[in-house]
Amino acid sequence: MYRSGIIGTGSYLPEKRETIEDFLKKGAAREIIEKWGVFEHRVMGEGETVTDMEAKAAKVAIERAGLKPADIELIIGITALSEEVNPQNVCLTQYKIGAVNAASFQLDLSCCGAIPAMAVANNFIALGQYKYILLVASCNLTQVSDDTDPASFVVLGDGASAIIMSPAEDDRGVISFDLATNGRFFGNCGIKVKRPKYFGGRSSYINPPSERLLFFIDYDEKNPSSALNRYLIKSVPESVKRALKKANLRADDIDWLIPHQNVTPLSGKWIELLGITKEKACLTNHKYGNMSAANIWVNLDEAVQEDKIKDGDIVAFAGQGSGFHVGSIVIRWGKL
Repeated sequence: MYRSGIIGTGSYLPEKRETIEDFLKKGAAREIIEKWGVFEHRVMGEGETVTDMEAKAAKVAIERAGLKPADIELIIGITALSEEVNPQNVCLTQYKIGAVNAASFQLDLSCCGAIPAMAVANNFIALGQYKYILLVASCNLTQVSDDTDPASFVVLGDGASAIIMSPAEDDRGVISFDLATNGRFFGNCGIKVKRPKYFGGRSSYINPPSERLLFFIDYDEKNPSSALNRYLIKSVPESVKRALKKANLRADDIDWLIPHQNVTPLSGKWIELLGITKEKACLTNHKYGNMSAANIWVNLDEAVQEDKIKDGDIVAFAGQGSGFHVGSIVIRWGKL
C-alpha cells in the first residue's frame, strides 16, 4: 500500500477582469461587496471554452511535475458546468493535452469536488493501479450568473486548476479524509432553468423575463439561525475536525488550510470555528471570487508558487458544495 502526494500544481485564470466598478454599475451595493470580500473576478474570454481552460491548467501542472502528457495514466475531472450535457469535459481535455495513455472520468460535486477527487486518486495509487494521476477542475459559471442577483454576478468567477498525484515517500502524502452529504438542502443551491431572482416595475409585468439556465443560492443573511445557515457555517469545520481525528491530529496541528471559498463571512466563520489564525488560510476570493470546483487547487497553486508550504507541513483541504456535499482531506506535504 502506498500513500499519495501532490507533485505538481497549475492554474489558469482568464485575462478578462470584472472589478468592483463593474459590480457597482450592475447594481450591487458597495457595502455588500466589501462585506463579501470579492473585489474582482475573471471571465472566460470570447471564443474560449471551459476545456480550453482545463487544458491550460493541466499542462502547467504536468510541466511542473517534471512529466510529459504521455506519462499521465488517469485523469479525474471536476467542473461546475460541462461544455456539453454529454460527453464529459474530461474526454476532450485528455485529447487537448495529448495524454494519449490516460483513461479518464468525471466527478461532478461542484465546489466540493476536489476533495473526493483527491480521495479517489489516493485509493487508486494506494492499490498500485496508477503512478501518475492528473486531477483537473474548472468553473465557467459567469455564463449562467443571474444579472439581477449580486450573490451571483459579483461572487462567481471563471478559471481552472489542476494537480498531479503520485506515490509519496516516507510518511508524506494523504493521511485521512472525511466526506459527508446532507440532501435536506438539495434545493437551496445549484443551476437550473428559472427566472432571474429580482425583477420589478411595469416592464416586467408586461414582458416578464424569460426562464433560462441560472445559478442560484437561497442564503438568508438576515436569519443566521436558519437550518441552512447553521449547516453552511458548521459543516466544514466539523468535517475538518473529523478528518484530523482519524489522523490523530488536532486543529492546532494544521500548518495550512486550503478551503473552497464563497464569501468572506462564511470562510471567516470556518476559520474561527477551527480555532486557527487567518494567516494559516490560503484564500483568493478577493481577486478571483467563487470559482466553484476550481477554487481549492487555485488556492493551493498560489500558496505553492509563493513558497508558503514546506516539506512536512500538515495541509488540510476543505470544501462545501451544492447538494449539499462537504468534505476535507489531510496531507503531510512532501517536497515538490
